[in-house]
Amino acid sequence: MIVGGHLGGGASILKRYKLGSTVANAGIVLATEGDTPINGFSPPTTTVATDSPGLAIDTGTYSASQSATHAEGLVTCEVRADLIIRALMSGAAAEGTALTLLSNTLASTDGLLITDADVGAADMVSGTIWCLSGANVGQSRKVTTHTASVSMTVTVAFLNDIAVGDEFLFIPYSVGGDGTATTDGGGNVQFSTLFTQADATIASGTGASEVVYGLELNGRGDSYVLFLNGDHLFSGVQTV
Repeated sequence: MIVGGHLGGGASILKRYKLGSTVANAGIVLATEGDTPINGFSPPTTTVATDSPGLAIDTGTYSASQSATHAEGLVTCEVRADLIIRALMSGAAAEGTALTLLSNTLASTDGLLITDADVGAADMVSGTIWCLSGANVGQSRKVTTHTASVSMTVTVAFLNDIAVGDEFLFIPYSVGGDGTATTDGGGNVQFSTLFTQADATIASGTGASEVVYGLELNGRGDSYVLFLNGDHLFSGVQTV
């Protein structure tokens, strides 16, 4: 994950913080939880980043032992609460996995139905589906019905018929929503195994508390979700 800008514009604010555990990979959302007592900040879990100070932009090694052979465990963090984080979307928990490609198996003359068993079982209602090939290339829609391992339905029709063989990609994210079951795609992002990317295979509305700001919908290996930290230490609302 990298800095994708700020809601208020302007430059990053970088701070060096003490570590509570080792940060092995740059580009992760730091968290407060995980140490008793808390000695410093730590990596998140894939689903929780409580009271985060922001995005780690380098790495650091934590040690509680006295030693003259290593430096104090510190990590550099971009601390602005209005930070927009840009995360590559992965098609698995592992980093760098291509997103699942759908190839439509049943023609839809109303532009509302995409059929392919590869839609899987994870509920993508309030996620986004977009067209890679066929008459609707470049168009995207919010998913409003997901029939597990069968199909996805949209409410706002694609502008053209959906033909057999038309290809689509889908993700559990969308912009906006109030957190209810049908509009929860804007409120969570689950991190990949190393916490450096977004696991786009999880059900919509699950994962760490983040606020989706935008989507860059490209191909299977170069599409991104942009989000703000939903539980930022300096936002004025802390989780106790």
